[in-house]
Amino acid sequence: MEKYDLLIRDGYIVTPNDCQKGSIAISSGKIAAILPECTAIEAKHEIDATERYVMPGAIDTHSHFFEPGAEYREGFFHGTQAAASGGYTTVMDMPNTEPPVSDIESFNLKYQRACKSSFIDFVIWGASLPNNIKNINELYKLGCPAFKAFTLDAGPTFQYSDSMNLYLGMKEVREVGGVFAVHAEDDSIVSYFREENGDFPWSPILHDQSRPYYAELTAINTALILAKVTGCPLHICHMSIPEGAELIKLARMAGGVDVTVETCPHYLVLNTENIINKGTYGMICPPIRNKERMEQLWNYIEDGTIDYIGTDHAPYTIEDKNPADGNLWNAAAGAPSIDIAVPLILTHAVKKRGISISRVAKLLSTNAAKRFGLYPRKGAISIGADADIMIVDMDKNWIYSRANSLSKTKATDFAYEGTELNCYVETTIVRGEIVYSEGKIIGAPGYGKLIKKCER
Repeated sequence: MEKYDLLIRDGYIVTPNDCQKGSIAISSGKIAAILPECTAIEAKHEIDATERYVMPGAIDTHSHFFEPGAEYREGFFHGTQAAASGGYTTVMDMPNTEPPVSDIESFNLKYQRACKSSFIDFVIWGASLPNNIKNINELYKLGCPAFKAFTLDAGPTFQYSDSMNLYLGMKEVREVGGVFAVHAEDDSIVSYFREENGDFPWSPILHDQSRPYYAELTAINTALILAKVTGCPLHICHMSIPEGAELIKLARMAGGVDVTVETCPHYLVLNTENIINKGTYGMICPPIRNKERMEQLWNYIEDGTIDYIGTDHAPYTIEDKNPADGNLWNAAAGAPSIDIAVPLILTHAVKKRGISISRVAKLLSTNAAKRFGLYPRKGAISIGADADIMIVDMDKNWIYSRANSLSKTKATDFAYEGTELNCYVETTIVRGEIVYSEGKIIGAPGYGKLIKKCER
């Protein structure tokens, strides 16, 4: 009888199509066998998963680890520990660091940092900037499967792309075989309302009004048109509005455009009513919307329009959220969430709304793996795939606090503080190795590997 490296025994195994009780045998970092429950089998190590759900490790399509650049914030060392505690086995780190990932030198700088510090596997996003379109091919060859552009001012180090530069970027990304992504908010609309409202005290409601839903909708529409013209696969980042989901749904029905869309937990569980007292700790871009839009967004989770859930994890510090000049309009927009996103979505989608856990596994892992070329190595529990797994107790009630987070940013004023959850990630396994278990990191920095697009 073959002796495997690790056996996960008698759990509820979540596949893209169903959920059945059984065991998973792992050898050399790969899933070697999926067996019926109570199968007699030997392994060097064993995990009893009785009454636990064994799911594919989550893939975060939208992480911000501020390395290199803002070293005082969270980098790969703390960020990937927090990710592992939340069930993530692969993170896709965004390119808008300092410097942005825009050429060979900047790619290698981030790659070296991540190789040294990451506890889990990682993907490096490339940048599409007006001045680096000529570099997209070489970045793709280095391992960037996707390229991000901003449709509005994103600060001095990351030039935003007007319509012509979106077109040129998409044309090049299509040629190399990648995916083009946009942070979709129209610059002219946002700039106008920022100027109009800037003399009033900042608030979550005024933030929503200053970056109105139609600024996001306009930018999504422009991106869809250009994706159709160029034939480039398009990814819409962190969509906050049901109107955007409906537009994407209609574009797919009309045909001629290859588009997928991501939303985030904060757009599904937070709204301008329940963050009203959170101040700038509730400042995110695009903004958190009103309760009606939040509820409507769930319709597009349920009908399949929304493809995956990213975290947009942006672990800003207390100093970032409280500008020295006292002008809250100048606070950094973003919030940490990578350690709570999976239990939050499982609680709200499965426990409260009755969405199947197999469907949620697609949103958290499988769909992203397929879109960004990581499948079949990543994204599903299947024979031959990397043994990237999270084991979840779906009946554990607990209260979240950032004070207990493995994240570097411990500020307890963010919106999820005190949230009651009904499920808990017990164990996270990356390529057959336990990296997190029962509140503690087991793995080591540098274990994480760069994951490139799979050859078809």
